[in-house]
Amino acid sequence: MTADMAIMKASDTITVVEGYDAMRIFLETVRRRHGKIADEIEFIVGGLKWADGSPVDATMWADWLAAVEIVCSRRTP
Repeated sequence: MTADMAIMKASDTITVVEGYDAMRIFLETVRRRHGKIADEIEFIVGGLKWADGSPVDATMWADWLAAVEIVCSRRTP
């Protein structure tokens, strides 16, 4: 992390799109840290990228939205 980045707290919230981008960046970081290309991670990262304002892989986007729904449904009122 760079000095100009804010430290997020567990209680902070982000949008669904920001979360999707954060997941992609996280996976890219893990891939770089290990210094090798894992085919599975490379496949996922490739599908998570944006092209013309839409995710490259529409199925991954749908899966992401379903995962967000599951997490949100578990919130306590």
